[in-house]
Amino acid sequence: MTNISDDEFGRLGLTASHAFVLKEAIENPGIQPKELSGELHLTPSTITRLIEKLELKKLVERKIEGKHTLVYATEKGIVMLPDIKKAWDNLMRRYADILGDESSRKMTDMLYGAVKALGKDS
Repeated sequence: MTNISDDEFGRLGLTASHAFVLKEAIENPGIQPKELSGELHLTPSTITRLIEKLELKKLVERKIEGKHTLVYATEKGIVMLPDIKKAWDNLMRRYADILGDESSRKMTDMLYGAVKALGKDS
């Protein structure tokens, strides 16, 4: 699974996690790292590293407003949204090609459920 994901998002110079953070920053301008942490079920320090890497690529920028850090996609990042969505679609298609549509959907549902359940314990 990881190899397929790396293949699809690697074409964009991203990992799946970086692509998800960028997508969230595009679709939710000013999103806070804490929100990203909850969405991805990743620790705040991991989110910070993901954001820093995206900043180095000039795909997002952080702005401080009072006590809050807000994450915004740059123009360079925004134009990547169609390619990110295409990579997600390709990833799901490739999983379905290997596993079959029904098994692929079940796997996705099970993984999503597991991530949600594990997130409740943290």
